Amino acid sequence: MSIKELLIALGSYHTFLVIASFVLLVLLKQKQGAVFAGTTAAFFLLANFYFSYLIEWDSGNLYRYFIWLLHDVIWMGTIAYLGLKDKVSWRQSVLGQLFCIPIIGLNAFRAMDMGFNSFNFSLAPYQFIYPVFETAIVALCWLPIFVYLKNKLFAKPQTA
Repeated sequence: MSIKELLIALGSYHTFLVIASFVLLVLLKQKQGAVFAGTTAAFFLLANFYFSYLIEWDSGNLYRYFIWLLHDVIWMGTIAYLGLKDKVSWRQSVLGQLFCIPIIGLNAFRAMDMGFNSFNFSLAPYQFIYPVFETAIVALCWLPIFVYLKNKLFAKPQTA
């Protein structure tokens, strides 16, 4: 299995996990968490939809990184807007944006590396750092579920 196939499979797995967290949050009636997970799921589904077309179209391996960078910036802006309007929690909004900054930097670095040098200096950091921060964003979608379970399972009964 090549690294490209592994990243595609991991991306699909992340999409499934984000959709599962969205469904669970809706069932648990955790509105802010559901909005964050739903927004993230929509962006993951959109990325999975256009990924194969983008790879086919961009045979020079240059423009895809700018498109992914733009995709991530739009996600960050959406999450920031929803955080300002109190539709998602501040914790998720700020952490999501902080987790996305290295991904944007990597996409910019990769685009410059592929476009100007073709030395492939960015391959190793891209293959390691990108999945780590994408996994962190997926975990952030699950954070409200863990908080809910912690509060339900480990809450001390109040005595009168």
